[in-house]
Amino acid sequence: MSCCCVPTGAAAAGTNEFFNTQARRYKKYFQKKGLHKEQKLLVDGIRRSGMQDAEILEIGCGVGGLHLSLLKAGAAKATGFDISEQMIATAQALATAMGLQERTQYWHGDFVALHEKAPNVEVTVLDKVICCYPDALELISRSTAKTRRLYAVSYPRPSVFVRWGFRSLKVLLKLLRETFHPYYHEPQQIQRWIVENGFAKVYEKTTTIWLIQVFQRKTPN
Repeated sequence: MSCCCVPTGAAAAGTNEFFNTQARRYKKYFQKKGLHKEQKLLVDGIRRSGMQDAEILEIGCGVGGLHLSLLKAGAAKATGFDISEQMIATAQALATAMGLQERTQYWHGDFVALHEKAPNVEVTVLDKVICCYPDALELISRSTAKTRRLYAVSYPRPSVFVRWGFRSLKVLLKLLRETFHPYYHEPQQIQRWIVENGFAKVYEKTTTIWLIQVFQRKTPN
């Protein structure tokens, strides 16, 4: 297991600070309850399309529960990127506790800035990450370029209620003087960008808030 750290930059500092405060809570949830519903659906979609011995790239990996679960289910190796140093440190600790330290590596920083460091993999996962990034097109373009076969994502579903909720959360965080805030990108546009990068949708589920999708590359990369 390795962790390579770079400065996150002023634009990412707020996101780093916000998610640093959440790492302990995320770890406790995973240790007590496992994956969240939308994460379980992502795992289901990936497993249906085949992931045995696959190499995983998880962008915005958090404490690592999702890719560590995929490793336990048969994936070969995983690389995690996260902008939060505490999330990365917690993911490392969990990987070690689960005996998976030799099959994982981690990078601290903005994936778009570090994309050249990422390996080309069979499966890329972005769980609730697109809505944390201002330039969704660049994030999708950089990450699909690293993906040979499956591209699995979750992001806010197309709903007036969800759109209103994200806007309200943005206002609340501003009132609390948080420099981080979420972004609601139009779901149809997100799907269009993924398809334009050579993928076709093979799986879709929804929860109250999230749209969960798995796309498969149309031709080998």
